[in-house]
Amino acid sequence: MKKIAITGSFASGKSFILDLIKSLGYAVFSCDDYVRYLYEKEEIKNQVTREIRSLEVFDKKKLAGIIYNFPEERIKLEKIIHPMVREGIFAFQDQNSDENLLFFEVPLLFEKNFNTYFDYTICVYCDEEVRLQRAKKKKNFSNDIYEKLKQIQLSQEEKLRRADYGIKCHGNQAEIMNKIKQIIDDLL
Repeated sequence: MKKIAITGSFASGKSFILDLIKSLGYAVFSCDDYVRYLYEKEEIKNQVTREIRSLEVFDKKKLAGIIYNFPEERIKLEKIIHPMVREGIFAFQDQNSDENLLFFEVPLLFEKNFNTYFDYTICVYCDEEVRLQRAKKKKNFSNDIYEKLKQIQLSQEEKLRRADYGIKCHGNQAEIMNKIKQIIDDLL
């Protein structure tokens, strides 16, 4: 089994690429979806509100504002959530151990050294103007948070430099799918 991580900056098209890979019949795991799943659990909500003192009641929007403005609070949250995400990744691998290729969407792959858990990495990227337009379409968009995310995360260029493969996620969907198939052929 080969484990492939898909990374990229905020609004670069990672989820779109993951959906295309899933449409080809491959097993996929999204760290973002897994974190949303964790945030539905009362014990996780309670743990987060205990650790993040300025969060009296669990509220994802307020939590985002806190972690993007106070790095020490972000670190506390990461210490809670990241070990659980790793466990989710490992459980997904175990459940799909008979697959040749497994794909994982991991936004902070290089920033948090998650790349050590994978055999190959793919960076999804697009023009900065396209990213900003995509970000503006997301629920609860904030230009302030968008800029803070750019500071927290490695640049698209640096992620692309570190990755084994790159997929430009802008333009013709057929061309993007062909690029995905080329990478999969190379991995098989």
